[in-house]
Amino acid sequence: MIYGINIVNFDVFDNDRVGILIDEASDVTRFRLRGLNALIGRNNTGKSSFINSMSFLKDTVTDNVAGASTSRGRPGFFKMLIDSEKPALFRVFFKVNNPEIKASEYLQYELEISAGVFKSPIIKSERLLKSVMNDGTQEIISLMDITDGKGTVMGKTTAINDHHLTALGVYGKITEYQEISLIYHEINTWFFCKFSSDEQGTGRSANYFAEGNAPGGHKHLNSHGTNLDNVLEYLRNYDSVYYDRCINEIHSLIPVMKKKKNLPDNLTESPDRLFLYLLMLRDPNPKSTIFIEAPDKDLYHDMVDVLANEFRGFTIRHRYSQIIFSTHNPYIVETMSPKEIWVFTRTFETERGDVTMNCAAEDPLVRELFEQGVGMGAIWYGGHLDERTGYEDEN
Repeated sequence: MIYGINIVNFDVFDNDRVGILIDEASDVTRFRLRGLNALIGRNNTGKSSFINSMSFLKDTVTDNVAGASTSRGRPGFFKMLIDSEKPALFRVFFKVNNPEIKASEYLQYELEISAGVFKSPIIKSERLLKSVMNDGTQEIISLMDITDGKGTVMGKTTAINDHHLTALGVYGKITEYQEISLIYHEINTWFFCKFSSDEQGTGRSANYFAEGNAPGGHKHLNSHGTNLDNVLEYLRNYDSVYYDRCINEIHSLIPVMKKKKNLPDNLTESPDRLFLYLLMLRDPNPKSTIFIEAPDKDLYHDMVDVLANEFRGFTIRHRYSQIIFSTHNPYIVETMSPKEIWVFTRTFETERGDVTMNCAAEDPLVRELFEQGVGMGAIWYGGHLDERTGYEDEN
């Protein structure tokens, strides 16, 4: 689970953060990311850029930074920098479950990327930090420290010759480097859901071959859900009892499908998109973090209620997993708390780098309204979240 993210000098983020970082872990006045998190704000305030930045980070770690800079329609690393003379920096603070010691660990991954002489991206530095308690005092120790390809990993001197590869991507695949493997697994299992995206196409097979789908059973839905048939085939053959229970649950939840006996045929219809979301949330091997843009798009209000409840149920069932989604719909945040909502604002005084991200719980008025029983959707609709930044707590 991600507790906090800091992005520096990348896309529209000059030095912006959601949640907490490792040195703030014991600060009770700070608000961390939760199991369920909503990103709200007007158009072009950075919500999509935030999710895309996390997608870039994953591709960099699991593949290489050169490929990540131009894949998925990205314009190249140099063009994504705000100040080309400075490196981009990503800090991500995690709470992870270590099955070896049967306890939680608190780890922060830091990645610094600079533009080379020919504007190509270079891995400048990497660090992996661990927070431990020593006689009631927090101590931060280094598990990995690499600069310009040279440094230490778990106390051992190492060197990486390829400046496009991350040390996390190299050592994270080796099980003896336990904490490094845990963080690599966390990032590798991030899922960027695009079921409601316009990129999806016009039918179940629209992007089938484009996404490289192979015939046969697939364990997981792909980002657009175009391999639905493959996933259903896998579930039927792997565990027919679970398959029947799963499909029956989904049918009972979707209002317009309660009377249908067959599975959906056209994924462009909103009930069938909801079917995809509900199936994803029932994956036997859930993702560590699911990022979703506008999951409520084109859904009728009763379907939004179903989706909101299922999001909550997923985070309760899987305490080390989380969902981070963007929305413009007050209905889907109605039952959330101020601590779970992050408000994106932007001044547009500069072309890039003027985004602000605040937790709704930072506003004492919002907290008071919520404590008095007013739902977050109503608070948002009432205008108490938009354009309110730099909150000062009177207490």
